[in-house]
Amino acid sequence: MKEFWALNTRNVKIYFKDRSAVFFSLLSMFIVIMLMVFFLGDFNNDAILDVLKDLPGRDAAKDSEDVSRLVYLWTVAGIITINAASVTHAFFSNMIKDRNENRLNSILVMPIKRNVIVSAYVFGAWFVSVIMGILTLAITEVIGITKELGAFSGAEHIRILGLICVNSFVYASIIFFLASTVKSENAWSGIGIVLGTLSGFLGGIYLPIGSLSEGVVKVIKCFPFIYGTSVFRQIMLEGVEDRLFDGTPEIIRETVDLEMGMKMTLFEKELSAGSKVGILIIVGLIFMLISTLYLTYSKKKDR
Repeated sequence: MKEFWALNTRNVKIYFKDRSAVFFSLLSMFIVIMLMVFFLGDFNNDAILDVLKDLPGRDAAKDSEDVSRLVYLWTVAGIITINAASVTHAFFSNMIKDRNENRLNSILVMPIKRNVIVSAYVFGAWFVSVIMGILTLAITEVIGITKELGAFSGAEHIRILGLICVNSFVYASIIFFLASTVKSENAWSGIGIVLGTLSGFLGGIYLPIGSLSEGVVKVIKCFPFIYGTSVFRQIMLEGVEDRLFDGTPEIIRETVDLEMGMKMTLFEKELSAGSKVGILIIVGLIFMLISTLYLTYSKKKDR
């Protein structure tokens, strides 16, 4: 355990000393918020309002307020999900530098088990991702309050924080595996560009999943982004949906949930929130195992 904490503490300190890494970890959050505020927000708002306007007895002003909150939280859920990927990518940039400067080889030849090394790196990335996830939640919630969109309850905060921990673990494990296989800083930067470009699309952040073709949706379901985004949305939008769809036929809420990704199906079966969390945890554990095996095998091969 002494080696675990020493390696973990070192990696976390290096990350937070690099202010540019911290800044770019949060940059995607501000970019997506700006996109939603100036371009995509009205499109999503209008789509839901069009469904509600023909129902008798609706308060148009109240519906517009609730829909604005729904779409904003829908966006925030996606931001928190993909931020875990960008933060862990920035964190493991230091691992690539360690490899190029032979510091990683020095760690690998030490009498430390491979699973301890993997766990230390993944835990460090997880810890940093959780901190940045909480910061992202706080910033987006303050923005929501200034826009008079309200705040989460205490119970909702607890559920969201728990999910941030799970989501961060998944991406810490996946990105660590990628970092284990990459030797060039240029290649790692290239992976960051691809990750930043695709994560928003694969997480269903810019456009509702229901607006995409069936083939594209099947591809998206092969990646963990959408499962994290979906369960965040399921938790964060529950309260506002209860108000918005109060007194409406159940089919309307079910249709909106499927179109916007709060509800998901896999192999024609609807996934519960627990099932989505289970998928995320399993993916994280699988990548930790693969990383341990890879480091063990590659080191023996080097010898």
